[in-house]
Amino acid sequence: MEVIYEPKGKAKEYAELALNIYNGCTHSCLYCFVPQMLHIDRERFHSNANPKKDILIRAKKDIRKLIQKQEKRVIQLTFTGDCYQPDEMRLGITRQILEALALAGLNFTILTKGGMRVLRDFDILKSCSDRCSLGVTLTLRDGDELDWEPGAPSFAERTSSLYEAKKHGIKTWVSLEPAIDPLQTYSIINDLKDVVDHWKVGKLNYFPDVEKTVDWVRFREDLRELFLKLGITDYYLKKSLTELK
Repeated sequence: MEVIYEPKGKAKEYAELALNIYNGCTHSCLYCFVPQMLHIDRERFHSNANPKKDILIRAKKDIRKLIQKQEKRVIQLTFTGDCYQPDEMRLGITRQILEALALAGLNFTILTKGGMRVLRDFDILKSCSDRCSLGVTLTLRDGDELDWEPGAPSFAERTSSLYEAKKHGIKTWVSLEPAIDPLQTYSIINDLKDVVDHWKVGKLNYFPDVEKTVDWVRFREDLRELFLKLGITDYYLKKSLTELK
């Protein structure tokens, strides 16, 4: 395989296969781990986003291999960045890959902060709604998200994309990672409980000054109680929370 791969470590808690389409990400999230992981200057990584070299050709080559293997595992777009960069609306690389995945009959999911950009591709997602889902990352709300994700669409725009997906019969999920402010995390769950089919939650890491202000064990237990109270059973707490003592 050339560009579709098996994630390792914490990333494997999200999906068993992954495909990263762009190099760089203009969302400029403060908590982004990718520059450090790839040993790239953070400012350079966030300054622009360009499609990986020959990504469409290479992805289609891998897709043909997966068809031959009768692959059933879910492919996530993406881990190291976002497949709905602003330039995607002009380039359409993500769209062409989604079309190829849909035509191939493969299972896939999207995780994005791209907001309403994803609506462009709802025709594809609706055509294979039994095999795909739309995930949105939500961390903070009411303008606070702009302090941590200055280049990304707003909380309001991202949640609007979830409501639109639900109206079109597209399965939805939300990544509440990193959870930064427990009260805002609880609020997001309460407000979106009727439009989200699955939740994933992970704690903030690498920001000790902020982390030490939260009792993360209490947060974990309060989350479980909230999900139980709301009748939500389809959720996943990442090991960053479940392995806390």
